[in-house]
Amino acid sequence: MTRSPGARVIRALVPVTLSAALAAAPLWGVSPIPSAQAITPEQATAAGYIPNPAPAFARIAIDEVTPRVLADNTSGGGMAAGTESGVPVVTVSGTVTNVGDTPLEAVDVRLQRGPRAADASAARDALVWSEPSFGVRGEFVRVSESLAPGESVPFSLSMPASAVPGGTDPDLQLTEPGVYPLLVNLNGTPQGAAPARLDDARTLLPVLEAPRPSGLSGIDDDDEIAPAPPAVTPGPAPASVPLTILWPLASAPTRIAAVPGADGPDPVVMLTNGSLLDELSDTGRLTGLVRAADEAFSGPGGQELRRATCLAVDPDLVGTVSQIADGRTVLIDDGNGPVVPEEERSRSGREGERRPSTPADPGSIAADAGRWLDELRALADGGCVVALPAAQADLETVAEVGSPDLTRAALDRGEMIERIIGVEPLPNVLVPASGTLTPDAATALTGQGSTAIVAAASTRTDTGLVPPPGMVGLAGTPGERALTYSDTVGSALAATGEVPENPRYSDPTTRYWLTADSAQARLQDARASLLAPLVDVADATPSNAGSPGDRAANPAGTLADAAGAAPAAGEDASDTSEPTTFVPGTPAAEAVEQGVLAVPPQVWSIDRDSAGSLLETLDEQLSAGRMRATPLPDRLSGPVTVPDGSLAPDPTGATDPGEVDPFAQDPGGSTAQRLTAALDGIGTLRSLVDTSDPTSSGAADHLDPLLGDALRAISATGRRAGGDGVTVESGTGSAARLRIVNRLDRLRDTIDASLARVDLLPPGSVFTMASPNSPLLLVIRNGLPFPVRVDVDVAAPEDLHVDPVGTVQLPTAGSRTLQAPTQSDAGGGARRAVSFALTTPDGRPLSQPVELSVQTGGYPVAQGFALAAAALALVLGGRRYLRYRRGILDPADEGHRP
Repeated sequence: MTRSPGARVIRALVPVTLSAALAAAPLWGVSPIPSAQAITPEQATAAGYIPNPAPAFARIAIDEVTPRVLADNTSGGGMAAGTESGVPVVTVSGTVTNVGDTPLEAVDVRLQRGPRAADASAARDALVWSEPSFGVRGEFVRVSESLAPGESVPFSLSMPASAVPGGTDPDLQLTEPGVYPLLVNLNGTPQGAAPARLDDARTLLPVLEAPRPSGLSGIDDDDEIAPAPPAVTPGPAPASVPLTILWPLASAPTRIAAVPGADGPDPVVMLTNGSLLDELSDTGRLTGLVRAADEAFSGPGGQELRRATCLAVDPDLVGTVSQIADGRTVLIDDGNGPVVPEEERSRSGREGERRPSTPADPGSIAADAGRWLDELRALADGGCVVALPAAQADLETVAEVGSPDLTRAALDRGEMIERIIGVEPLPNVLVPASGTLTPDAATALTGQGSTAIVAAASTRTDTGLVPPPGMVGLAGTPGERALTYSDTVGSALAATGEVPENPRYSDPTTRYWLTADSAQARLQDARASLLAPLVDVADATPSNAGSPGDRAANPAGTLADAAGAAPAAGEDASDTSEPTTFVPGTPAAEAVEQGVLAVPPQVWSIDRDSAGSLLETLDEQLSAGRMRATPLPDRLSGPVTVPDGSLAPDPTGATDPGEVDPFAQDPGGSTAQRLTAALDGIGTLRSLVDTSDPTSSGAADHLDPLLGDALRAISATGRRAGGDGVTVESGTGSAARLRIVNRLDRLRDTIDASLARVDLLPPGSVFTMASPNSPLLLVIRNGLPFPVRVDVDVAAPEDLHVDPVGTVQLPTAGSRTLQAPTQSDAGGGARRAVSFALTTPDGRPLSQPVELSVQTGGYPVAQGFALAAAALALVLGGRRYLRYRRGILDPADEGHRP
């Protein structure tokens, strides 16, 4: 099924229009807005946000949905019967909090359901629907008679999944498979006002099989019973949906380059904060991601889940962690400029500039890093690994800069990953952090036979439509392809965790202020989106085909029927029937052919329990036969499903806050221009290294972090976090833009400070020549922790000839005093200006010229004085000699024999 990208633009007009009120708010043009708390209720109301990120009186949050997946009349193992007749019960629990300054009375909540999603691509549409769209309603339940400001109260709402035989209470009417939106409606009475709807919360419930009454009576609500027998005799193996998972291991860039030698002769790992160290700890996020996968792979049926999973590893992360594990010193600095070394601080008179701090227990930090790498190696052993762009670098900026060094640092790091974790990453695979890749970037960065893994919205068919997920052949390239994944699944995964994002490729009409929903609700939404293709297959099976009335009459609706009809009465159940034929281009056909390629955000801010929860759900579907493991190499080697396709310059046609350049209006140049200037400075530092000196082998350890800093400055992480995901004025990406500004400024200052450590020290302001050929003295100092070579350029007036100094080798953290032979033709005691400047061996300027004032032309006077002194000495000496010969004693000789 294809879709037109233009439709997205039209559907995006509503949220853009709603956000216009935010653009008009003067408060928001002043400072970044990192979270939902930065928006006022008045602004949220004016913008018409659904869901509301800033309710005026109370907030309701969903903490848990039970069961998480409705299938086989069970909720994992047996079933806790919700009614006397064994119909499963759906329970939504959470918390109500008074966020205003007004006491609330008669606080009530109600569970509601909206229409099932049309297909897998529409699974998230209902998350921005208003309350009237959720027409299936339960009854209001009182959770508190009064709620004071700041107080919270838990709630729990339960409704039968379908009608209870003989019952009269409302039910959720889940009579067919589908992804169903649930809403919890919060009503209450603010003190002194009328009753009102205060807030609501949404989530999604995947129903893989419609509930069937068990026909049992006399069962208590908490009794465990076996699943009801299927309504039909099972047929052949189900038509399973292929599953592939990229499991990302990356961290938001916190490393910064230090000025070489400023903190000692050895290279250091300098960080802007301790978040990476926290993530590597025993309870940290990175440890949780590795252990969640390891536990899932080690469980029953985990081998198939392991086959379906490919570890996506950030080389910048594993490189940094490896250095920490090897014992390199870790320093913490806030990144507001290079730290001034002690000796330079005393010379410059700059007081109050602090030095970076060291962690409280460096030994435990190194131990955590080593332990995490060991666990990662064990997890990766014998499995699939793919290299991510280093530091989640924005590949479009990398391509625009066009530096081979920067491109290699971003993409050519597989050898380092193999050296550290012992597994060679898949070759010729590109996974952009944004999920998109423009044609220009692909031309600059990819090569023959390479494959980019991007969202489907980043590609087009030869007719300009967005193709379904699959393998897109890129026309006009030497065998380059794009393996695409579902925009809906990618968007749902990006919305999970502590720092959710609306990705660049997401449907603009489904973008919303993600922090308005709880983390657990967004996790449940992701679960439903991952399983939505299974529902598409169920919809197309014979037992589920037909009208809703037909489905209600035959509610079994199992996915097993997707492979073929059940045997007729009297037939051998082992006979194989003809498999169901799916109409090409339908959601069911796409699900069976391409299934689910799950690509979470590269810096996935999800905890261990949440990650394990998603893996557990997918493992259950693999064990049930609804999904089948498809290793990433199998997908990469698969046939092209969309020939003569192309990459889209603009995935959605809507405004993308993540693409806003913070330096777009800066006269100092754009981000790409500033980055180019920084790379020139790094190149100057590299050209200084005296490679003829064996001690220069460690120079790369000091200079490589500078190139890494260039990539970290353009990291795509957080570019679309915060705000409504549609407008810059709402604060979307504001923290990331501020990070880009600070990092590029810091990088410039660090490079300048590094170059300044090689400098000239002239001997005073005025140098007086004692003779026409007196040499000029100067000192060249090297404060870098590796040997360097520099050239000294000399500029002098015509009547003052200074011999070329040439190339000078300087030892590590040392200096050299040079004598520049000089010949003066000037007379009359003239003062001349001679300038010296340092350059690299390849001619790049290294320092500003240092001017030395030379006093010349005074030699006749000096020579006269010297001759007069010599004549006087001769006269006095001759006189004394004559007196001695005549026997006349000199008074000075009294007491001495003649």
